[in-house]
Amino acid sequence: MTTETIYTPSDLHTGECEWCGEKSSELIYTEDGQEVCIDCIESEKFYQETMKGI
Repeated sequence: MTTETIYTPSDLHTGECEWCGEKSSELIYTEDGQEVCIDCIESEKFYQETMKGI
């Protein structure tokens, strides 16, 4: 199954990712209020959809 996530400019902001520590202009807020970069979010989604439970 392929999913596509579209982030609008109003969803993104600049700062430091709380998961990987990298500075990025592509941060979003998670449901629990953490600032996380798109790369980390997409990596976690990939893990949850494909690798979890193996």
